[in-house]
Amino acid sequence: MDNKFNIDTTVALARQPILNAQQSIWAYELFYRASSHAIDAEIYDGSSATAQVISTSLLEIGIDNLIGNKKAFINFPRHYLLDPANVPITKDQVIVEVLNNSEFDPVLLEALQKWQDLGYEISLDNFSFNTKLTPFLALADYVKLDLVELGYEKLMEQVEILRDFEVKIIVEKIEAWDEFDFCRKLDVDYFQGYFFSQPQTISRKAVRVNNMTLLQVMGKLLNLDDFSVKELDDIISQDVGLVHKLLKYLNSPVTGLVATVDTVQLAIVLIGAQQLKSLTNLLLMSEMVGDRESLLKEVLIRSKHAELFAVRMGYANTDKYFLAGMLSMIDVCMGLDLIEVLEALPLPTELANAILNRSGKIGATLNQVEQYAKGGLIADEDTIIALKESYIEAVIWSDQLCSAI
Repeated sequence: MDNKFNIDTTVALARQPILNAQQSIWAYELFYRASSHAIDAEIYDGSSATAQVISTSLLEIGIDNLIGNKKAFINFPRHYLLDPANVPITKDQVIVEVLNNSEFDPVLLEALQKWQDLGYEISLDNFSFNTKLTPFLALADYVKLDLVELGYEKLMEQVEILRDFEVKIIVEKIEAWDEFDFCRKLDVDYFQGYFFSQPQTISRKAVRVNNMTLLQVMGKLLNLDDFSVKELDDIISQDVGLVHKLLKYLNSPVTGLVATVDTVQLAIVLIGAQQLKSLTNLLLMSEMVGDRESLLKEVLIRSKHAELFAVRMGYANTDKYFLAGMLSMIDVCMGLDLIEVLEALPLPTELANAILNRSGKIGATLNQVEQYAKGGLIADEDTIIALKESYIEAVIWSDQLCSAI
């Protein structure tokens, strides 16, 4: 169980240099690390790992401190690639690395075209040619070949094929002098591996962000056409960790800001609603380790299901049903007792009782959406239809939201 007074934590990531033929550092690859003591990635969820790498480099350690005037290769899982507008990085410092399990289909091709149109450089990781990948090579700036996986003979084959494309070739997992010498004689462009340097773990103390704060901010930003800067200010100002990260973001190369910021409200205005939503989702996803991403979806589905069911039933104040659905699972998200969590929130007694004791229409709705999700018995046919239709809508909404996180 987290200590609510323990507001500091340690964040970490690793970097490994990518060198040119003269063995000078040309760029770095950034890797996820669960802690300062971890010796490898230990990735349970690619989306969470990428979120942590971006948030740590951008909002904690500082991208300039990590790479100086070089560039950073960062692995992007497919769902991050599909919407470049929701990833707060700068094209001048980050090279988008496409994993080989990204389902190379027309949807991904269209998304990568958007990245290219925005000025980002693209790298295809762990590459092995087949004709299906030809359109993707047309968009790529770099291709990474895994020496351990390919071996000398297949590596030579891949290099020869790639000569017909305007891409720079990086050979990774070089572990000995003779391997480097072999690759250099193939006249590839860049080199990476333990022979030059193992990944170096870099850590720093950071201020925690309260997950409940992130959920509240996300809730306020669900409709970007109807939000209040004052309401966001009231929420964010109570969380020193989130304030610190937003100010760090404004001071990062991503924004190019030269003005000073003396209020949280001004910080919100300068960041803007869309980018604040991206940052909030990034921080929330960086906490979604292991099965916690599925937990987030479950929370969002229950919240939206309760709200949409209330709409179908003609209930008033349907936004309260969304909040009640979210808070009914907040204890699981935070690892705290539900009563303890709700007591710390300025909730009306009626709403708190609905969540805890399932009283009133809101409490009854929570029971019904829970029963439906569990496949429980519901007697009334009209209620079943309303629950089914609103559940389908909630799942679609949740999928769309999570794809933007």
